[in-house]
Amino acid sequence: MHLRAAGAGGPTVVLETGLGGMSSAWAWIQPETAQYTRVVSYDRAGLGWSAPVAGAKSARSAARRLRGLLSACGAAPPFVLVGHSMGGLLIRVFAHLYPQEVAGLVLVDAVHPDQHLRSAAIAEHMSTGFRFLKAVPLLARTGYVRLTGLFNAWSQGLPERQAAESDAFLASYEHLKTTRDESLAWDTMCGEVRQTKALDALPLAVVTAGKDVLAGQPELQAELAGLSTDSVHFVVPAADHVTLVTQRDHAHAVVKAIRHVVQRARGSNQQRCPKRVGHAAE
Repeated sequence: MHLRAAGAGGPTVVLETGLGGMSSAWAWIQPETAQYTRVVSYDRAGLGWSAPVAGAKSARSAARRLRGLLSACGAAPPFVLVGHSMGGLLIRVFAHLYPQEVAGLVLVDAVHPDQHLRSAAIAEHMSTGFRFLKAVPLLARTGYVRLTGLFNAWSQGLPERQAAESDAFLASYEHLKTTRDESLAWDTMCGEVRQTKALDALPLAVVTAGKDVLAGQPELQAELAGLSTDSVHFVVPAADHVTLVTQRDHAHAVVKAIRHVVQRARGSNQQRCPKRVGHAAE
């Protein structure tokens, strides 16, 4: 398993990427966060530099593997978990399995477990993408993905080195095979999240992209913000689902949200404020 740590202090922030993501995607967010606390990024098994593991994918297995990795590297709880896209499903299951080890959550344009059931536009978008992913590993093996730069848009805006790392892995057979396998486990992961409990007063920040938004997405993101009675919701109008992380100006909103939750976690012995309603434009 590949892990990258920076900074000092607590609580430790743990960065969890979405479908097809890897640690290089946090190139803007991790250094900024490291200025005020310890922060860890990593690659799930089979993605990036991490070796693959046998067995079906699930949010529970990903959470247990992450917990073991954090223990092995000496990262002590409590953690502030940050999940982008599908990573939001994974960190919610982690928080459910190990509630005493989690000090807060940040959901970055995160997946709602019912999004494909409640929005026809989202369901069609996902169905098209998942059908395409089934053929992608073979396309990677033939060299088509690398030659065409099929997924290069996923790294645009990152610093040069991290963009090159991302492009390389997003053209590799093993990385894309794991991405396909995770997509095949989508219903399993969503079902696992539906079994989780409410977050009560756990500090929560939701960061939502405001560009190229599909019908139903704003309402679903607002529901995520309602998971905790101690939550804030930031909307970044110029950012889309990918550039929210890869573009430096947009990523600043994610850093701001992480800082907010870290500060709330550090002050957890004080009475937490009531839920904040509404959106704060960044």
